[in-house]
Amino acid sequence: MLVSEAVKRDIITVKRSLPLRSLLELFKSFHTHPLIPVVDDAGGLIGVVYPENLLDLLRPFQAKLFRNVPFMDIDEDTFDLEPVPYMGELIIVDDIMDTNFFSLKEEETITQAYKMMRLHKKERLPVVDGQGKLVGILGIFDVIWNMFREKEIV
Repeated sequence: MLVSEAVKRDIITVKRSLPLRSLLELFKSFHTHPLIPVVDDAGGLIGVVYPENLLDLLRPFQAKLFRNVPFMDIDEDTFDLEPVPYMGELIIVDDIMDTNFFSLKEEETITQAYKMMRLHKKERLPVVDGQGKLVGILGIFDVIWNMFREKEIV
């Protein structure tokens, strides 16, 4: 089975100029995918915003440096910073989006997609076509469901 047969196409996308306040409202209202793809005017995928990117806004800079260090507990002071209310309009998606992201191609198999998800430790990944245009998001449950469907269990 191919990724194109399992991908969720009903997703939210944003432009890089969207203010933080609007982005947070989108996350709140469409929380089934804990990532929001960032696309250019032609629909090309240029970045991804994960909840982790949003939490980084509340963390001290030093905590961001140690985020990937094993056994380092950095979340205890996550909410100690006092953000100013107008940062909701001053910070835009371009300031926080992750441009070093992984995506799946819609012509890959479900098995390949699962291996990529495990390798990169992601439960959801954006899916692009051959031209790099976003077509949807594939989640781990989509993979599991389709594996069971192929085995005629569901």
